[in-house]
Amino acid sequence: MNIDYAKLDARVAELKDELIRDIRKWVAIPSVKGEPVDGKPYGEDSARMLDVALETARSYGFETRNIDYHAGDVTLPAAGDGGQTLGILAHLDIVPVGEGWTHDPFDGEIADGKIYGRGTVDDKGPALCALYAMRAVRDAGVPLRDSVRLILGCDEETGMGDMVYYAQKEKMPDYGFSPDGYFPLINIEKGGLNVELACSGAGEDGAEIPVYEFYAGERPNVVPAFARAVVGTGKVSAAELEERIAAHAAKVGRKFAVKDLGDGRAEIAAEGVLSHGSLPELGVNAAGSLLIALEELGAGGGMKPVIRMMVEKLGMEPDGKSLNIKCEDELSHNLSCNLGIVRWDGKNFSATLDIRYPLCANEDDLMAKISAAVAPYGAAARRIDGHTPLHVPAEHKIVRGLLQVYNELTGSNAKPLAIGGGTYSRMMPNTVAFGVVFPDQEDCCHIADEHIVIDRMMQAVRIYAHAIAELASGNIT
Repeated sequence: MNIDYAKLDARVAELKDELIRDIRKWVAIPSVKGEPVDGKPYGEDSARMLDVALETARSYGFETRNIDYHAGDVTLPAAGDGGQTLGILAHLDIVPVGEGWTHDPFDGEIADGKIYGRGTVDDKGPALCALYAMRAVRDAGVPLRDSVRLILGCDEETGMGDMVYYAQKEKMPDYGFSPDGYFPLINIEKGGLNVELACSGAGEDGAEIPVYEFYAGERPNVVPAFARAVVGTGKVSAAELEERIAAHAAKVGRKFAVKDLGDGRAEIAAEGVLSHGSLPELGVNAAGSLLIALEELGAGGGMKPVIRMMVEKLGMEPDGKSLNIKCEDELSHNLSCNLGIVRWDGKNFSATLDIRYPLCANEDDLMAKISAAVAPYGAAARRIDGHTPLHVPAEHKIVRGLLQVYNELTGSNAKPLAIGGGTYSRMMPNTVAFGVVFPDQEDCCHIADEHIVIDRMMQAVRIYAHAIAELASGNIT
């Protein structure tokens, strides 16, 4: 079909100010998953976010549905019957804010050509980019053979149970993309495996520096930027402890702080750098950093064997080498391993690992190797959950079509990517992740001062609009 791309591009450009306004409005809602309440499975803030999103779409003339507050959808109908449905999967939930922000995470502050806030790039901003692309396609009068359905989920960050529920209630689209990754596009997503390491110990007040508590991390898929341990100071004063920690900090180049709590106890805190759990090498893991510091201090008491295990088998490694699970292949590259959560209450220890594995690996083998690695320390490994890798072949029309649009609009000759992150793409047939982060941009997903660059945001809307036009019109088969 013939498409007037000049008219489409002009409409995209006209919508810039409204898009900025809507992103700021959406970012203001702290839609971290909460406890179920009154038919709202992910909490009040999640439900409020979905209500606002669907009202936004309705205000622009789209038909919307609320699927029991698990997800909602927005439909752009085709010109006639008999076509397929192009699906766009985006999410409205966010990860916790975390530490280290210099901008208010819920204000949507605009500075230096960027909009700051949790969700601007993961994934409220991209969801709105897709909605505005649909709006531009409709307003420009692009003739569509296939309908377009934007699905807005509320539980992507913590298991994607929203899409499981949605698929039970509604027929999923036939093909599509998720604006929740990188350009040019991602056709391979590594397998995911969450593993808990656990064992018991006993507090030992007779130790020189017993460890009574250890706390780090809130989500397995986030590199923790803060960790704390409460230790005893009966035999080592808080002042001496502070001197020894300062010497360690100077040696390793990391940040620590010691606070005297009184009653013979002190807190040792470690500061790291937040990053997405699929890219642990981009962060500094505060949990690993603090465990190494405690090991050097000779601290532990009943936790001492656990500290030794964690330092010897994990430490600051991003690739699982000491667990004997390091591997890679040509298509999907290397395995990553993130120490996301650590807990010790003086008696029970647990640590949660977020592992992203390439096509060449399999879950059973990984579990066997991890179990063998930690067994000598008296610890057990338990599978929490996982998913197999996703691979949409490069020959598929969704891969060919999206790459064609991206390369034409950017003057590139880009090829598909493989990532460790898991997106909604695995929840729908024939689906890949497509943007919103460009190859030359920093990925600020899950980190402090998350932001979207306004000019690149508008470039993404234009790419999405062209992609919808080409695919849903039937020009790409």
